[in-house]
Amino acid sequence: MASLLLLGSSVMAPAQQVHQVMLMIRESHDRPVPEFYFEATGLYIQPGDTVRFVGATPHHTATAYHALQGKVQRVPEGAEPFSSPMSPIGGYWEYTFDIPGVYDIFCGPREQYGMAMRIVVGEATGPATEPVTDFSPFGAMGTAGLVLNDPALAPDRIIEAGSVSWDDLSPDSKVLVGP
Repeated sequence: MASLLLLGSSVMAPAQQVHQVMLMIRESHDRPVPEFYFEATGLYIQPGDTVRFVGATPHHTATAYHALQGKVQRVPEGAEPFSSPMSPIGGYWEYTFDIPGVYDIFCGPREQYGMAMRIVVGEATGPATEPVTDFSPFGAMGTAGLVLNDPALAPDRIIEAGSVSWDDLSPDSKVLVGP
């Protein structure tokens, strides 16, 4: 629900919440390449809430797994095929989630390295409630599929916790795999 200001009145509808997700790169001694991730990696919000995707490190996007983007649909029916522009350090892009359900999101340049996240909007419904089975470039490519299948990102777990950190995921879900 958007804020509503009635002219000639001081009555305003409550503003919806803005949640922040950081787009990150972290050096790792256990991996041949750095870790690329969203922080939080799992997030529970209400319909009408906005997520601000902040570039803590450079060259990331927030892109929906959507059929119109050449991917297996992992967002609710009727959701737009959104994708942010490439974010510079300190830059941000905001998206308001109006349609309830589970949204799986990836970083275009870093998906194969596991840069994916899940947002539950109000309720655990839609195609992203099912495990990832397509790890090809048309599905949740490479390590992104492992990340999205991690038990910490189960939609009910996200609802219960409110948010799930990258560090809450199993190291086995972050193993680099090819597309």
